[in-house]
Amino acid sequence: MRRIEREKVIRNAYRSTILALTICCFFLGALLVIHELARQHEVKKLNQKLEAKGVVQNDEGLFAGVQLFLPEEIYVASGVTIELYNQQISSLGEKIGNYNVKWTCAVGRNMQRKFSITGTDELIGEYPLIFTVFDDNGAQVVTASTTLKVVPGLGEKDQSFSLLTLGDSLSCHTATYERLNELTDNRIIYMGTRGVGGSLTEARRGFSAANYLAETEYTYEEPHENIHPFYNRRTESFDWEYYKRTTGFDPDILEVFLGTNGLDVSPVQNGDNIIRIIQNVHENDPDLPIYLVHTLYPADQDGIGSWSNKHGYALYGDRYKYEEDQKVFNLMVYLQEQLSEEENLYFVPAGICHDSANNFDTQEVLLNPHSEETEMVAVDAIHPGRAGYRQIADCLYSVICGTKAEWE
Repeated sequence: MRRIEREKVIRNAYRSTILALTICCFFLGALLVIHELARQHEVKKLNQKLEAKGVVQNDEGLFAGVQLFLPEEIYVASGVTIELYNQQISSLGEKIGNYNVKWTCAVGRNMQRKFSITGTDELIGEYPLIFTVFDDNGAQVVTASTTLKVVPGLGEKDQSFSLLTLGDSLSCHTATYERLNELTDNRIIYMGTRGVGGSLTEARRGFSAANYLAETEYTYEEPHENIHPFYNRRTESFDWEYYKRTTGFDPDILEVFLGTNGLDVSPVQNGDNIIRIIQNVHENDPDLPIYLVHTLYPADQDGIGSWSNKHGYALYGDRYKYEEDQKVFNLMVYLQEQLSEEENLYFVPAGICHDSANNFDTQEVLLNPHSEETEMVAVDAIHPGRAGYRQIADCLYSVICGTKAEWE
């Protein structure tokens, strides 16, 4: 009898164990299904984010170490030459030279270090433009594409328009405004409380977006300011409506050219400050067209390492080219991603359309202290020469020509 009861207890225990294991299996299976669905969701979000950044998946489904950035469209006005530089659309910077690359387009020139296109009336239209990177075995590593839009330049029937530039020292060179006047036949009316040559602006040397958001004085050059005119002491903030009311300026379009001051490997703080300015303007003036200019890549390492003040102190003593390029690349990607849905905002891709390898002023120096041979070294790591500022103007003008019909 006891034996029967013992067997019964064992059978019941066995059944309970089997039931418990079955329940555990179902539970673990459910957890695995939920985990897999969550993983797929995260992968989908990652893919969307990477696509928004212009980071493209290769054929094997693996993300390569090469990241590319191209805006959704590239504008080229008739009569203007626009160039896209390989090392400035890539996260690798100068290291892109270790790969084989090509540009594919029905128009323009696929050159060794760039794509070059001169707009003409005969070429007006839209063209797919593809950039592809290959390894030494000919295998595709990564690719990115954009739409190249060749558009008419401003004609005699186009009306004048007013422009206010909010920027830093990269907006403080007369060559930009001279070139814009040349391209537009002096149709631009410049606005601002400061001046560059004969053009009014709101450009301040050394200013970052953070400076414009704060109660910041400006004493770098005359006239000195106890506080810049965008800051409203009553609201303790950047205030576009306050600026318009107190200065009387109400431009047709606004150019924002910031980013160099405040650059960091992480683009978040600097980028968010630029975004706050744009959002404040559009909160008060939602229909105002804003042209956001991507900041420039610096000179080469010789230029970075040689740049010093008048007393001989190094200005960029601890910086190096690759990291500085990464800072610019990351900020371009971040701003494009965060502001992709912002209405009445147009990106001006000066960062990828400026020849940073050749546009900085140089001086002749000895190869070493006892050499009779010399080389040319950039004298400024951040501010290009006249050719660079004219290239920026070509880029801005082309985007204005391609989008002007949307806000006229």
